Amino acid sequence: MTDRWEEAAFAFPVEGLDRFLLWAADRGASDIAFRTGAPAFVEIDGVLRRATGAVLDGVAMGRLAERVFDATGEGILRSGRAVDCSYAVARARGAVRRFRCNLSPVLAGHGFGIDLAMRVLPDAPPTLEALGVEDGVAAAWDAPRGLVLVTGVPGSGKSTLLAAGTRRLLERGAGRIQSYEAPIEFTFDHVAGDGALMSSSEIPRHFPSFAEGLRSSLRRRPAAVVVGEARDRETVEAVVRAADYGIAVYATAHTVGVAAAVRRLLAEFPPEERHERGAALIDVMNLVVTQMLPPNPRGGRTAIREWLAFDGALKAALLEEPQARWPARIAEAVARTGNGLAAAAGRACREGRMFESDLRRIQAAAGAMPQFHAESVER
Repeated sequence: MTDRWEEAAFAFPVEGLDRFLLWAADRGASDIAFRTGAPAFVEIDGVLRRATGAVLDGVAMGRLAERVFDATGEGILRSGRAVDCSYAVARARGAVRRFRCNLSPVLAGHGFGIDLAMRVLPDAPPTLEALGVEDGVAAAWDAPRGLVLVTGVPGSGKSTLLAAGTRRLLERGAGRIQSYEAPIEFTFDHVAGDGALMSSSEIPRHFPSFAEGLRSSLRRRPAAVVVGEARDRETVEAVVRAADYGIAVYATAHTVGVAAAVRRLLAEFPPEERHERGAALIDVMNLVVTQMLPPNPRGGRTAIREWLAFDGALKAALLEEPQARWPARIAEAVARTGNGLAAAAGRACREGRMFESDLRRIQAAAGAMPQFHAESVER
């Protein structure tokens, strides 16, 4: 894309935000960025491109914050806090285009500025099949109880994969499903499924925290709960407790690799609690999936995944080992299945779906992952 939005050649019309967002989304943008003192940018296939001739000043950014969130938005940012929310734009014939938004305070010139990042969400949650998800991942996803963890860096498609799995549950009549997100990214109103009911709550709009939402869900006896992110001790405790109660729990975490995901959750607890917490975590763990989205030489992105289903034999073997050995045992299990990141990247490169430079980077990162050190679970 080399063109720019003509309506913002000289000044950005805040009242035309919806038109700009649809213009960018229709050109294949995955992300849209605004910042005080800069023009608007769009990201297409991982490349950031200038999208407006006009630069947005402080007044325009304040009005954008009010439009995307509400009148309190700029005040929250000036107090030193970020804002996560969703934004929807109506399209023709009742369709809606949704965006995930983050507003953060930044330095602009010598004073206060606003950074607004907007992620373009698909019109509807995709299916696991449309994402090319492996059959083994899909089969493990269907377990009626236990924990499924989706991991990756920001922008790696964790939320989209989680939404596709949620759609699968609804279409297969999984029963009552409750989700807790910050913000709500996908809606499932038009997903068919007579044997399932979906309820979504936004953090902190409806509940102050993921953990509080999960505690509430236990009183409503759902078949499954979806948690936007297991990002602190309280949430990890609540996720494991819900899975231990016989509920299917699906959550994300910001880490790369199956072994690293286990370390990441255990690192939320003090060393003296990790033995007990680790045993509880492994007991409920069903599946860990890590996803990356490197550029595709043919355009777009290529999804590569590392994944491991935790069967009874693997759980028993881990529980017989000291936790310092868990990363090595998990890495060995991943290697035996051939479902590691490096192996997936190699297959994608041979098929022409990935650059060799990205393959080397992923292979180097996989080889550098710590596996044997007990301190790897220390903060």
